[in-house]
Amino acid sequence: MCSFTHVRHRSSHCPEYVSADPWKVLVAVTLLNKTPGSKSIPVFFDLIQRWPTPAALAQAPLSLLREMLKDLGLGEVRSVRLIALSQTYLEHPPAPERLHASRGKMALPSAKGDGVVHVPYPPTPISHLPGCGPYALDSYRIFCSSGHEWKAVRPRDKELVKYLRWKWAVEEHRQWDPLRGPGDSIHLEYILNMTAVLAAAPILH
Repeated sequence: MCSFTHVRHRSSHCPEYVSADPWKVLVAVTLLNKTPGSKSIPVFFDLIQRWPTPAALAQAPLSLLREMLKDLGLGEVRSVRLIALSQTYLEHPPAPERLHASRGKMALPSAKGDGVVHVPYPPTPISHLPGCGPYALDSYRIFCSSGHEWKAVRPRDKELVKYLRWKWAVEEHRQWDPLRGPGDSIHLEYILNMTAVLAAAPILH
């Protein structure tokens, strides 16, 4: 019990915190992509305090947004992308019943079990939005989709991998691998190893 309590404490995740608002999740992952959470999360909260809705951010002055993001790297690219994302989100908001073709691929075990195959990423409700590659799609499916959609996600991002390993253990009592998916039931050694990993390197997003 103590181990699970410790793991829960170590597994806070910024997109999970704002998961009730998919647009905020997408803004968060745009800032988190290739940038440490220690730098990007404070900027994220400053940004959504200034522009709290997609309508507001869609009208944000590019120069002001670029100045806010300058220390994260790729400031120009991210600024343009966030405005385009917000504009498209307003015009064509995601709906669970409307799926759009995705960009990118995902890795799965080969049928023979002796390697990896890369297959097209499945359609999702947000695949039409600017900047939504596999990391954003994985995050949306984990944090914003209903039911058991999170169980089908096979992320490559190391922070999402840590999060799903924790989530499978805590909610389903199953071991989990980012390539092969769920495995055997958890046991004490698995819990202790997972706790040690999270203690040494907490989830940073």
